[in-house]
Amino acid sequence: MYQIWLVRTMKGKEIVDGHKSKYGSLENLKKILKEDTKNPVLIHNLEEWEVYKDRLDADVKERRILFTDDYPIGKIELKLLNSIKTDNPESIRELARLVGKDIKTVQPKVNMLAKEGFIELKDGTKNNKIPVFPYESMEIVIGEPPIPE
Repeated sequence: MYQIWLVRTMKGKEIVDGHKSKYGSLENLKKILKEDTKNPVLIHNLEEWEVYKDRLDADVKERRILFTDDYPIGKIELKLLNSIKTDNPESIRELARLVGKDIKTVQPKVNMLAKEGFIELKDGTKNNKIPVFPYESMEIVIGEPPIPE
């Protein structure tokens, strides 16, 4: 099994705002947790919210992990990810031009990368989607995973 780690640094405020968006309030999250006391995600989110509510400016290293037996990440996908990160294209069409590929080849690959969580697609002008790689790095691990910092 392969593990792919997507790594980024966030502020405590971003974590708290994300939880507010999802649960509404800290009190609401506590009510939800009372109904599902063994839910590890709810427990983690509550602990995280309580830690960072008073540390909004703290830098937080976030690691998102994706597990796979055979992820569809090949040479073209890596080239697309690199171009999205370094060139910041304003559309999928511009991304295709930057990597020297036809839009018909790039579009389904970008959609797959977004679906699998590698990138985000933001709304652009004229119904364009802007591909964004919102992470600092991506680590592909074969064997034992890295120890989180």
